[in-house]
Amino acid sequence: MEESQHETAPDLVSDSDPEFLAPDSMGQAIRRGLSLTCPLCGAGQLFRGLLRMHERCDQCRYRFERSPGYFLGSTYINYGVTTLFATWSWILLRFGLQVERWVLIPPLAVFCVIFPLVFFRYARSLWLSIDTFLDRQGALEQRDQDSDFD
Repeated sequence: MEESQHETAPDLVSDSDPEFLAPDSMGQAIRRGLSLTCPLCGAGQLFRGLLRMHERCDQCRYRFERSPGYFLGSTYINYGVTTLFATWSWILLRFGLQVERWVLIPPLAVFCVIFPLVFFRYARSLWLSIDTFLDRQGALEQRDQDSDFD
């Protein structure tokens, strides 16, 4: 009976599972980021609510929560995507379709306030996924660190 207490949970991804490894390509990392799933195994969910992240992946135990300031880079992703969409919308509508400036400014201003709030989860997930792809050794250390089951 004691031996069964030390076995891993049956629903968890094992080290031998090929999907358990860090993303093989930047494309796979981005797909995992946009799907809001674990950047390491691609199975567990990152968020438990609109803005709250799980502390760890429920499948592979990869640690999502990091030190203060780690997710600061996700604000750059969020800002960049917001700016890109707003700028291209302005150029297309103003110069391509000849929409008046006074008609464009209010909806684009609203977009620039609301979109970053909606995109927050995706920016954070993308940041974590890209970091997992670029720093594979660090990703495995995050999984192994404090990997005792609660």
